[in-house]
Amino acid sequence: MAKKPVVLRPFKAPRYSFGKLRVCKRCGQFTALSEERCLHCGRAALVSVEERAVSLAGRRMTVSLLIVALLTAAAVYFAADSLQRALCALGGLALLAALFAAQRKARPAENLRALDELLGRNIAAVKEGLEINRQEAVSVLRENDTLAYEKLREIAVLLRGDRVARQRVALLHGFRLRKDMDLEMEQLLLRDFEPLLAEYIGEVARLRRDLIKDRTLRYVQRYEAQILEMKDGSAILAAVAGAAVRMKRYALLYSGFISRYAHSLPRDRFLRLHQLISAYPHESWNGLDIRVQEIREAKYRWDPDFGQAQP
Repeated sequence: MAKKPVVLRPFKAPRYSFGKLRVCKRCGQFTALSEERCLHCGRAALVSVEERAVSLAGRRMTVSLLIVALLTAAAVYFAADSLQRALCALGGLALLAALFAAQRKARPAENLRALDELLGRNIAAVKEGLEINRQEAVSVLRENDTLAYEKLREIAVLLRGDRVARQRVALLHGFRLRKDMDLEMEQLLLRDFEPLLAEYIGEVARLRRDLIKDRTLRYVQRYEAQILEMKDGSAILAAVAGAAVRMKRYALLYSGFISRYAHSLPRDRFLRLHQLISAYPHESWNGLDIRVQEIREAKYRWDPDFGQAQP
């Protein structure tokens, strides 16, 4: 199948997952999409959940101040004489000032408490909103698969699990990947074996070795036999092994896996592996060092550049 060249909009994952979540002030519908208007009521009343929590906390504090002000006014009104009225007014003003100062000091904690309450009370509504978002992404798939992927990418910050990840992998399979693209890896890993995911891992291993980390290496090891049965399975596994040799820790942890595909590594990756082992000859390489020496003698014995470090 011919791959489609695409341009994906830049995406920056929020520091906290709820950073993508917004809520409609009119109808209370939650969404993770970057839409201008609420998909439920059509109003331009979407605000971040943090902003909504700040508003709710501020409203609660304002109500507390109003209650104290009303009690002060009542005390002044029902005072027996001028002295009592003056004392009630002064006492009430002092209480208001103290309460206001205390609220200012406690405001950050109150904002967090309001956010926790907002999300805690509306777990079902949040899940419902995210499912509506997912259906919205799927609905535009036929007309614009790039937009569908971008929507699913936004939703995936909050809606974890194989369902969304599998849909994203299927869409990525039809895209022509580039090194300069905002690629992801561990967020797309599934619990079971998926050939399209294995193909994607192989492409990422060639384009962005830095994205191949522990979880991906464990996934590839777990389904190594199934990957080998694929048309380009050996090439995928060799690419992953080549990505793993960028770090000493990975080379040690996955030495057995790397040994099985060391003979298929491109020259620069094998050179990197040889340099790594040479720099740490006393490490327990689990036979990987012996395998590398055998391959070196067979393929690179007379290579004048052999042993130079590769980035």
